Amino acid sequence: MGDELIKGQKMDIDGFLLYGQHHQEILIKFEQVNTLLQQLTDGIYQSLDVYMNNCNHLRELINQTLVLLRNKEFEAYLIQNDAALYYNLQSVMLAVQILRNLLDNLTGAMKRSVLEPSSL
Repeated sequence: MGDELIKGQKMDIDGFLLYGQHHQEILIKFEQVNTLLQQLTDGIYQSLDVYMNNCNHLRELINQTLVLLRNKEFEAYLIQNDAALYYNLQSVMLAVQILRNLLDNLTGAMKRSVLEPSSL
């Protein structure tokens, strides 16, 4: 079935139904991601904990989406049937990976500053 899709031939009805279901799941997740991104961009947070909680929710949604996109046959289906969604997802996932890297580096820097004796 995957080779048929990649070669541009029609997939069977079971494949179409399965990929259609995955497509719908990704659309829903992408709407949730956009809502969180809007909140993270424009929201006023009363605490860092709430902000970080939203960041964690964003990361989880992206991870769930990545699981679906790891299937190369589905990825080919999505590119063929909804290229705009696919490339928007790729852009958002790249931005989230940059944010995750920033947070990981900040965490590492904070741990090092706590563990290293002060030179004062």
